[in-house]
Amino acid sequence: MRNQIYNFVTWLFGLKRSTKGMLLLAIDILIVATAVPLAFLIRLESIHFLFEKTTYQVCGITIFSTILIFQLRGLYSAFTRYFSLNNFVTITAGTVFTAAILIACVYFFGLQIPRSVPLISAVLTIISLAGFRRTVGYISQNLNRGQKLNIAIYGAGTAGAQLMSALKWNPGYQVCHFIDDDPKLTGQTIAGVPINSFDETKKKFKQLKIDTLLLAVPITFGDARSKILNLLSEHSFKVKFIPSLSSLIRGAPNITEMQDLNIEDLLGREPVEPEIALMTKTITGKSVLVTGAAGSIGSELCRQIIQWAPKELILLDMSEFAIYKLSQELDSLHSTLKIDILPIIGLVQDPQCLRRIFDIFDVDTVYHAAAYKHVPLMEQNVVQCITNNVFGTLNLAEYAIKAGVNHFILISTDKAVNPTNFMGASKRLSELICKSITANQLTTKFAIVRFGNVLGSSGSVVPLFKKQIEMGGPVSLTNKDATRFFMTIPEAAQLVIQAGSIASGGEVFVLDMGKSIRILDLAKKMITLSGNKPVLDTQPTNRNEISINTVGLRPGEKLHEELSYNADLKPTLHPRIWATSEESISFSELELLLTDLRESVAENKEQKIFQALKTLIPDLPNFSTSTDIFISRASETKSNVSAYPETKSLKSLN
Repeated sequence: MRNQIYNFVTWLFGLKRSTKGMLLLAIDILIVATAVPLAFLIRLESIHFLFEKTTYQVCGITIFSTILIFQLRGLYSAFTRYFSLNNFVTITAGTVFTAAILIACVYFFGLQIPRSVPLISAVLTIISLAGFRRTVGYISQNLNRGQKLNIAIYGAGTAGAQLMSALKWNPGYQVCHFIDDDPKLTGQTIAGVPINSFDETKKKFKQLKIDTLLLAVPITFGDARSKILNLLSEHSFKVKFIPSLSSLIRGAPNITEMQDLNIEDLLGREPVEPEIALMTKTITGKSVLVTGAAGSIGSELCRQIIQWAPKELILLDMSEFAIYKLSQELDSLHSTLKIDILPIIGLVQDPQCLRRIFDIFDVDTVYHAAAYKHVPLMEQNVVQCITNNVFGTLNLAEYAIKAGVNHFILISTDKAVNPTNFMGASKRLSELICKSITANQLTTKFAIVRFGNVLGSSGSVVPLFKKQIEMGGPVSLTNKDATRFFMTIPEAAQLVIQAGSIASGGEVFVLDMGKSIRILDLAKKMITLSGNKPVLDTQPTNRNEISINTVGLRPGEKLHEELSYNADLKPTLHPRIWATSEESISFSELELLLTDLRESVAENKEQKIFQALKTLIPDLPNFSTSTDIFISRASETKSNVSAYPETKSLKSLN
């Protein structure tokens, strides 16, 4: 019987709006028409009124007058499953108005009915119509109580109360708990729903069977974020937040209007206000060139740069579609400013392209973000990795010096520290180029800014995990103990700009990345944040389980990344930017090695490429174990490769 009623109510509310309005009108007419004879029966205690013409005149007047008022007040605009105060006022107004008309007819037109009949009819009508609507609402809300999702609301203030009120309009959700650490609110209730502190809630979280946590307050950096992250380590639930209070002001009834909280939102740190002098020094009123402008870091650099009013912003990238999208976005961002946005399709490997840029544009500042950075892919494409990351940087640096560029900022990576892969080795060589070339000239201030992974960047682990989770798993984990440093893209870009302004020439700056994060913990939190339960190295047995499979470190990957060669980090003008002292070599010595490397690349002599690289980077894999696609197919016999004989200068680097 319960299922039949539930199916009927589901069918009822699934009808078209116009059909539901007509159905409700018919039911109201029936109730009003029934209330009149019942009023006569109660008053006269006989059925003789059924044979009187006056009875049917009263019925006609009552139906017409009552329904007219209902229609004018919009009672049939929607067949709501909830009985509101406005509905009750409309029903009362219609029935009282009708009763007044009937009583007026008795006094002024000699209508032959007892004067109490209109009043009795009005009371019966109000009770019946209100009761009918309330009953339908109760059935629709409570028949599927077992199918409702349990909701906890973080924040028991005004926004939390408004959010709870809005959720009343959605039968699929049930607010069962409020979380708030305000001691004045702890132990209180809102509409019967208890308010407890975060610690108290954590103890009974499993008992409450909470499916979704809604944030009715801005999720601040620090304490609240760490609490939610810790909770996600133990329980599986979704976290959503209100994008703005305007949705509550509109009375938004649908939880789908709330946004999912991403792992980036929880792993982000409390922002530090940028130093205006550092943000403007290399940008405002200047011609700025960003290489790799359409990439994850490059595009965010452009968004940050444009806020500080450069004279012109030159976007250099090899991807036609990506640079088109970026230029369109930047055009819309600076519509009120007079800034020239100059998109250029080209490669840092191409000397002719660079020559034209520096000949035509009077570039003041270069942010060099163009690089191949995917570690396993670069292990399979060593030659292109070296060509782009090393010689692209060398080309750009030499043309920047010739053109009299004031600031040159190289975007580096933690993988350049004691590299065990070719991507890291290529970035290490890029760093050495910028450090050693500084001593040969006084025009351009070179700076190297080194940081770890950025959340959400192309090729990073977060988008990969997201995609795997959306597909239902499994999530691929390289190693249970692997750790990485993470930072949000906007924070990284902002710090890069400020680090470049601090530079006096040749420094290596290390961004404060906070604590390293275990990738296994990151995967677990992302799975639980999606409302699922992580299971490690086993097949999922329940629908909401997603397995995490350990696949082993990929070629060239390290278990733990490092940010500097030594612990001697010195503070700078910015609290999250550190300077590190590292050995270098003379540019003349480096130039000899780069000349051999360039010739080896041009001639596709893989043995000599490895030999040159291992001179500087002894921890690189041997030639015999290389996964490079061309080397694996080459006729040249594989063998271990030794480095060049070490000079004193080269030896001091390791």
